[in-house]
Amino acid sequence: MTNSNAKPTYSLFTGLLLLALACLSFVSLCSLVMNWCLKSDFVKQAGLTALLFAVGLFALVWQIWRTSRYTRQLLKYAHIPLPPHLEAFVTEFGLDVSQITLIQSSKPIAFCFGFLRPRICLSTGLMELLSVPQLQAALLHEDHHRRRFDPLRILIVEALGAALFFLPVVQEWRLLYKIQLELDADNYAADKAGKAALAGALHRLLSFSPGSASGVVTAGLSANSARIAALLGERSTPQQISTRSFLSSAVILWLICLLLML
Repeated sequence: MTNSNAKPTYSLFTGLLLLALACLSFVSLCSLVMNWCLKSDFVKQAGLTALLFAVGLFALVWQIWRTSRYTRQLLKYAHIPLPPHLEAFVTEFGLDVSQITLIQSSKPIAFCFGFLRPRICLSTGLMELLSVPQLQAALLHEDHHRRRFDPLRILIVEALGAALFFLPVVQEWRLLYKIQLELDADNYAADKAGKAALAGALHRLLSFSPGSASGVVTAGLSANSARIAALLGERSTPQQISTRSFLSSAVILWLICLLLML
């Protein structure tokens, strides 16, 4: 006769053991960091801080330069007035027409640019590819990025990720954060224009060019997969940072503290 409570008891014991190990590891790591801060050579502390700051600053400048270069190349195309139906939609949803730039290009382009005063760029190729409801969904998606200053957020996250490149937990958080920005923009567009319109726009853009640089298809294949899954209702639990990333990052921090105390 088997004991039906054996499995729950075992799971509870395993969970408590893992929790105890995590607490001990956290306390040990904190003690190492405090010991390094109080007793370590000031030159090492200043050198490490300066190195991380320099890496983060370089990543910040590099990202600004890349974004500015990409934006300048696209904005070289001829600017044309918004069509009446698009301008009417923009006015209906309370958007500012002056914050939308329409360029003459056969490529389907839609992205939000600008860090302090974000704007939206659309292309005539996008208007030809998408139906009116799909175009509205794409515009609302980008307007959500604009309202929340997402280009600036991504810039800061990328700089932090570059400065702490040696921590897997930071790199995983950076990716999940960018994916969440896209999911939030999708939710906003789906509430305003309908989930079918947004799904149709995403499908047409991915079918047109899987590697498109359009702002509607952004943050890499992971984000696109998560967005499609969310639209299909397949995402039952929020994405979280893995335990493996936490553990490996803790080990790396231990090793760094030990090396700096030598």
